[in-house]
Amino acid sequence: MTAHTLTTPSHTTSYLAAGPAGGPLLLFAHGWPALAATWRKQLTHFAALGYRVVAPDLRGYGHSTVYGSPDAYRQENVVHDMLELLDHLGCERAVWIGHDWGSPTV
Repeated sequence: MTAHTLTTPSHTTSYLAAGPAGGPLLLFAHGWPALAATWRKQLTHFAALGYRVVAPDLRGYGHSTVYGSPDAYRQENVVHDMLELLDHLGCERAVWIGHDWGSPTV
């Protein structure tokens, strides 16, 4: 499992990744109050099965950008961050798994 950072003009997303680059992509969205590391056991398990697994720190958590305005945390902004991550990973689609506050994002 390795830590990565995606920086765009509007946002920085930190994320954990594991598994083969060409494997089917699983994206894990954490809830509150959690971080990407919440999914470490699932990442390890599914990576061993041949999946490419990614768990980001969502907007405002961990090493991802924290904003001062509550409007910055609108769901459309969080979803936009995740679509940028998907594009960065070179994928058009993934299986998305969400927990708690990560579920609406998924």
